[in-house]
Amino acid sequence: MGFMEKKYLNQTNMDFINLLFKLALPIIFQNFLNSSMALMDTLMIGQLNETAIAAVGIANQFVFIFIIVQFGIHSGVSIFTAQYWGKRDSANIKKLVGIGLMAGLSVCSLFTFGALATPDTLIGLFSKDTEVVRLGSGYLRIVGVSFVISVVTYSYTNNLRSMGIVKLPMYASMIAVTLNIVLNYILIFGKLGFPALGVNGAAIATCISRFTEGFVLVGIVYCKKYPIAAGISEMLDFDYPFFKRIFRTCWPVFLNEFFWVTGISLYNLVYARIGTESIAAVNIVASIENFMLIPFLGMFHAGAIIIGNTIGSGRNDEAYLYGKYILMLQFVMAVFAGAIMILSRDVVLSFYKVSEGAYMNAHHLMFVAGAVLCIKITNFTNVVSVLRGGGDTRFGFLLDLTGVWCIGVPMAFFGAFILHLPVYWVMALVVTEEIYKLCLGIPRFLSRKWIRNLVNK
Repeated sequence: MGFMEKKYLNQTNMDFINLLFKLALPIIFQNFLNSSMALMDTLMIGQLNETAIAAVGIANQFVFIFIIVQFGIHSGVSIFTAQYWGKRDSANIKKLVGIGLMAGLSVCSLFTFGALATPDTLIGLFSKDTEVVRLGSGYLRIVGVSFVISVVTYSYTNNLRSMGIVKLPMYASMIAVTLNIVLNYILIFGKLGFPALGVNGAAIATCISRFTEGFVLVGIVYCKKYPIAAGISEMLDFDYPFFKRIFRTCWPVFLNEFFWVTGISLYNLVYARIGTESIAAVNIVASIENFMLIPFLGMFHAGAIIIGNTIGSGRNDEAYLYGKYILMLQFVMAVFAGAIMILSRDVVLSFYKVSEGAYMNAHHLMFVAGAVLCIKITNFTNVVSVLRGGGDTRFGFLLDLTGVWCIGVPMAFFGAFILHLPVYWVMALVVTEEIYKLCLGIPRFLSRKWIRNLVNK
């Protein structure tokens, strides 16, 4: 390789790193705020008892499914947004907003009905503890009211990010998270003259915060006339061939997220059936792991934006280099994050008022989660940033589908109900799916078959 080629590659590398962090930092900060809210929820509710932790954790499994399904819909649409923005085609981006909102609200109606009409049944799938069911169903019924406004927030947030507009969603989240933490403190514990509402207080705080976030975000988009500030007629101004082309690429993303999250929920169902101490420990560790994932989630989104924009503008070789850079960067970061997670177990878990059994389960679970973090992050980066950002949605769908349902779910049931292993060993069996996905995903990246221009057809 000659001097000029090396200089070009070094400059390309630096340009990518600079752009990656320019886009990622506001997203990372937004995710930090959201994860802080979830962690503070768990910490505040954890001051009540482990039954309350288990109830809210189980209720949030249904909320988690809703969020991930919506992420599948809107991130699928935003693949096209990123590539159209690479061409600066705002008219088609407005059509994408309409398609995303229609799809998101249609699915939302099913989740809202379930949360409002049958919360006892949904919570009862995960736990037979009557107090857990009572507290969890009350929480879910209140939070379900906010699902509609959440669809609008997810749609505008994902589309704005795909256009490189990342600060506005961050500001809206700042307002919502601050409000949520204050309301949590007031309503859970009964401060400033309000009654102590416990778990229901946390639900009310979450509901109010989500409505506030949605109204702030959409209000600013239309007041300042951002490129996605579309009227209803502009949103609906698409024909069947356009819709069909979008649907053909987006349906694997939607199914990918749906089958992945239902598999994750089955894992949690298994953990819950092992015992209340087990699911309480899993919920504690999940909130900690989500906090550790904050910088990586920002990188996922930023990487997908850059790769999509680059392919949309016809620079395929650069897109491949960017994919390589982000995979290497994320892996190195994940090794350090996993080590921190393992070494900080005693300090972090000392903040929770739980039984000795729940504490020891969480202690071992944090070791398992930290040990496999680098593999898990590599797989997430490859599927969400690289393959999906490049338009290769079907391979990512098949990879996650077979990993979760052919390896992870059978391992969970085998470990818990046949071998009767403790929860941390069951989780160790489950994460063997990540090794399978790594062995198939990396060769797909190296093949370059994932680079697909979706907007020049």
